[in-house]
Amino acid sequence: MLLTMSKVEIVGVKTLFFQVLEVLQDLGTLHLEDITKKRGPRYADLIPMEMDPALEEERNLLQNLAMRNNAILSELAPPDEKINRAELEKKYNSFKGKTLGEISAMVEEEEKATRELLTYKNELEVELSRLSKYEPIIKKVYPLASKVTATENYTSIALLIEERYKQVLEYIEKELEKITGGQCEVFSARVDENTHAAILVFHRRYSEQVHNFLAAENVNQVRLPSELADKPYDEALKEIETRYQEIPPKLKKVREDLEEISNKWYTTLVALKDYLADRIQSLEAIPKFGQSGHVFVITGWMPSDKVEETRRILEERFEGKVELTEEVPSHDEMEEAPTALRNPGAVKPFEFIYMLIKPPKYGHIDPTFLVAIFFPLLFGFMLGDMGYALVLIGVVFLMKRMLKKRETKSIFFGLFANVLLICSISSFIFGLLYFEFFGDLLFRLFGWKDAAGHLEVQWVWGYTANGKPFGWPLERIAQANPDMFKLLLIIVIIIGVLHMGGALLIGLIDGIRHKDRKHAIEKAGYLLFILGLVVIFGSLWGIKSAKGVAVPLGAVMSLVGIGMAGYGGGFGGGLEAALTFGNLLSYARLYGIGLASVILAEVSNELGAEFGGGAMVVLGVVVAALLHTLNIALGVLSPSIQSLRLNLVESFTKFYKESDVVYKPFKRSGGE
Repeated sequence: MLLTMSKVEIVGVKTLFFQVLEVLQDLGTLHLEDITKKRGPRYADLIPMEMDPALEEERNLLQNLAMRNNAILSELAPPDEKINRAELEKKYNSFKGKTLGEISAMVEEEEKATRELLTYKNELEVELSRLSKYEPIIKKVYPLASKVTATENYTSIALLIEERYKQVLEYIEKELEKITGGQCEVFSARVDENTHAAILVFHRRYSEQVHNFLAAENVNQVRLPSELADKPYDEALKEIETRYQEIPPKLKKVREDLEEISNKWYTTLVALKDYLADRIQSLEAIPKFGQSGHVFVITGWMPSDKVEETRRILEERFEGKVELTEEVPSHDEMEEAPTALRNPGAVKPFEFIYMLIKPPKYGHIDPTFLVAIFFPLLFGFMLGDMGYALVLIGVVFLMKRMLKKRETKSIFFGLFANVLLICSISSFIFGLLYFEFFGDLLFRLFGWKDAAGHLEVQWVWGYTANGKPFGWPLERIAQANPDMFKLLLIIVIIIGVLHMGGALLIGLIDGIRHKDRKHAIEKAGYLLFILGLVVIFGSLWGIKSAKGVAVPLGAVMSLVGIGMAGYGGGFGGGLEAALTFGNLLSYARLYGIGLASVILAEVSNELGAEFGGGAMVVLGVVVAALLHTLNIALGVLSPSIQSLRLNLVESFTKFYKESDVVYKPFKRSGGE
């Protein structure tokens, strides 16, 4: 439901302005209005408040401190222990008594404590990453290079050659002797089953010719870091290996030091982050307020049940020097009233729909309860399987456990988990009605099938027109009993009528409440058209003896409904009423999606059974499990999309008006 909002005006002595702003931010209930955009005699004498140069400078300094503080926070890992909320609140309040100079000095101390460690840590990580590229080379070339003795006039080159090309070494050795006039030596060895290593040692005067030769022959050389390129390979590789062994302990020590700093400072840094954000928000809100003489004026909206409490707190805190009055909003002001929702626990998860659209306009009916009824109903109808439902319930509890363990505050995943839990319960109930447990697995176990392989009815509710029994479990495969297809199709259409009827009823009530006569007549016309269709098809599918009276009556009701919709909404309204029949038929897709899920489930069991007995049973179970997993994934995705579509397209388009303004109270960022 939508919260009842009250328009309020707060007037007080200018000298108390920042104290009042702090109290309002702590209370976190007032939705601020920009008084500079207000028109009318009430606001004619008010001058917008402005930030003087001192406040501008303060805001810039706060933003700089916030940026530096956040940079430190981003580099520190949260401590293992959960942040104590009472300690965080205490730290937050401690900043209120500090000057900006004291806060700035604290941030500088934090930076000094972390800057050198972070710089050193980054240098070690970069070097370790760079050296890690040479680790395979070290392992392959170093045993060979350590046997090579090079003098000051000689240099060396290392090669790694695949086993299948090892004969190339003989060619390289012959050419090297020609280039250097015999002033060379080649050392080679097999370092693993696929690789040969070779070290070419030669006089420095032939360095350019040797490198040109190797490049012309496309021979890959082992290249070392530039700072080690001039050293003999045995020394260079030994230095790389030494550094590669020295860095990890040093890196571990730096991380331990940073962890110690995090344990000491993290709560303080988080509290400071929140405090700075709140202070900046307060300063940036100043231009929204008005002033006249020696008083300031703040206007806004708050939940009506918070007005008296806020008035009492302001009077007690400021001894009558600040006054809150509740205003009677004009029609134009009511159009700008912010929307706030407060729904019971079972309905609240379905507020996720307002992540896709804006919340309902203030003064209209909140349709969240309609979504809470029909979203799970539509979902369960399409994915009615007890086994699948139990799997989804397990997934939900696993998600909740993971979120709780990680202490992750994710509104989206929290709402998704709750919606999925409710939808899973609906799937279980429909699965019980259909008696489906991973498809027809229970049918196979209990043998409730006749000679033709069709499910036998265990609890007879009645008999169809062709004399066949129907009851529980409901059979969803139409080929077994065409009358069951008709029954389920009728159930789908009934769901559509109730869903769309509920939406139109909301639209009718909104029209009456807002004294919008044409809007109310238009929605009443839609309802009458749908009722006419119900009468017509009810007589055709149900009480056929009343067909002669019901069909003409339904036709008249439908035509009158189109006429009323046309009167209320113009030509478009009449056309929309006529197209409502197509909207109802779109609910038939529920049956098709549910039937596809059933068929895939039964195919999974059938394929699993084809593997026979013995050791092949395990393989059959694996195949069936994989197919069921795919079916569950599709079963969650497709019904969710279709349920959303039917709510947003078939239902909401009949009545819904989006809010222009969403309730965003002026409150603290954190530290609560």
